[in-house]
Amino acid sequence: MGISLNLELMILVFCLFIICIFLLNKWLYKPILEFMDARENMIKNDLENANNNDSEINKIQSQINDILNEAKKEANSIKEKATIQAKANYEKKIQELKDSNDKDLSSFLQAMQKEKEELKNSLLTQMPEFQKILSNKLKQI
Repeated sequence: MGISLNLELMILVFCLFIICIFLLNKWLYKPILEFMDARENMIKNDLENANNNDSEINKIQSQINDILNEAKKEANSIKEKATIQAKANYEKKIQELKDSNDKDLSSFLQAMQKEKEELKNSLLTQMPEFQKILSNKLKQI
């Protein structure tokens, strides 16, 4: 028995091979290739979105920095105005207190001068008595 070629069997195997390739292409390879293409497109879109998000994040970050800088400037301005106002109020109160103290001092000095004059006049009116007492004391010594 030798190896012989059966033409009908070869044609049948060839037809089955072609049918298998057609069915595999239709049910397996095309869906896999479509899925891989869709996945590649999805990855590409995600990368583009990520790049767009990075640019949007940078824009938002710059806006945030601008807002923060404006807020800092405004806070410094408010702080300077408050400091100037507080200094003005402080100086006004100090001046009022100085004026009040000067007025009290001048009235006190006037009262003291008046008391000095009264005491001087009182002593002058009592001077003869003091001289009499002093002379009596000197006589006793």
